[in-house]
Amino acid sequence: MANPLAGLRRMGGLEDWQPYHAVIGREATGGSVPIQPQDITAPIQWQLAPSKSHMIRWLLLAAQGEKDVALNFSGTPGEDVESMARCLDQLGVNIEKSESQWVISGVGVNGFKRPVSVLNCGNSGTALRLLTIAAARLNYPIMLDGDHTLRRRHSETLLHILEYLGAQVSHGTGLESLPYLVHGPMEPGEVTLDVSRSSQPLSSLLLSMPALEGEIRVNLAGQGVSRLHAQLSFELAGKTGSENQMDWRPHINLKPWIVECPDVVEIPSDRSLEAFSILYKSVHNIEVEVTNLPSDEDSLGAEILATCAGGQELSDVEEMKIDLRDSNDLLPPLAAILALGNGGTITGASHARHKESNRIEKTSELLAQFGLTTTPTEDGLEIEGGQSPSAPNELVKTHADHRLWMTAACLATKVGATLSHPNCYAVSDPDFINKLKITSQ
Repeated sequence: MANPLAGLRRMGGLEDWQPYHAVIGREATGGSVPIQPQDITAPIQWQLAPSKSHMIRWLLLAAQGEKDVALNFSGTPGEDVESMARCLDQLGVNIEKSESQWVISGVGVNGFKRPVSVLNCGNSGTALRLLTIAAARLNYPIMLDGDHTLRRRHSETLLHILEYLGAQVSHGTGLESLPYLVHGPMEPGEVTLDVSRSSQPLSSLLLSMPALEGEIRVNLAGQGVSRLHAQLSFELAGKTGSENQMDWRPHINLKPWIVECPDVVEIPSDRSLEAFSILYKSVHNIEVEVTNLPSDEDSLGAEILATCAGGQELSDVEEMKIDLRDSNDLLPPLAAILALGNGGTITGASHARHKESNRIEKTSELLAQFGLTTTPTEDGLEIEGGQSPSAPNELVKTHADHRLWMTAACLATKVGATLSHPNCYAVSDPDFINKLKITSQ
């Protein structure tokens, strides 16, 4: 394997660049917010935020075309989407924003400019992975960073891609791996990807293929997870002219293509966020109408919320076993829903241990603070049914994980609680706090 610092040492000012080693320290709480119990009896309407999985991918694809592309959506894009847009702006891509539409002015596959500062991906693992590969196409060093939760989410597979394809990379070790310093360009070649923890490195490589001059042979290793998100990348690329297909064979040959985006793209809403409307309904025993539910085809596995129970509400069915191999983001709210209902077992979610927090362990700990009993397993949770939440007697630690925070907030509207990390819900749904009819201060 090539020395990841070899190319960097030839550049002025970086001769002494060395990886740093971060050690474990006290976790920052990021402040706290009290939520008072409420008496909610009237039906409410619930609008989902636009799908960040769709929107982030379309932002990168549209940027590589050579015309204006309008992304239409309902709801408010989350901070992860804003992070992707901000980084593309630093790379020279103009994005005009209005309340329900963003217009991206494509710069072409070779139009990205050298950013004058670090690309800060905030909380978004998707933006980090897609942009790391995109940055490594360029013949100059680019630094990528993120918030403290993203700094802990190291992707060895992603960095191996860069090294195998001729780019250089340096990164931290220990608790925090970011920032990444990458220096391309990448060249066509062959890589092996372990897809047992994430499918995003595969998506990242695919969505940067338009800028490469030859094919890349990809050898897939491990049992694939979040397969529908990988399939989404291939489907959206196909809508711009890509002939690459995804069928989870052991070997895939990725080919470049000329990006021709539609003039207008309709971004579906994020169905995984429907789980919080179901939880809120279960907590308060009220009617909740989701006003912009996407089709099953655009739900990326979250359609399980309707189909796994035979069309019934999850809280009303007998104990069940739910496989979250392709939809691990549902784990925190779904665990709470099952605890309030008839219980069940969540499986197939071992990769949820590598999100903003270890969502298996931290979901169990968080629910325990509300008096809800769950048992962590290697790949999920076993959940006792027929439980009722109680008020926590100390600060509820959400670990700056937006899905943990949103789960805790729904429960807190019934029994009251003080949550750490105010406003982290905005990562996926900036309007979430308004749906609960509470304030964040």
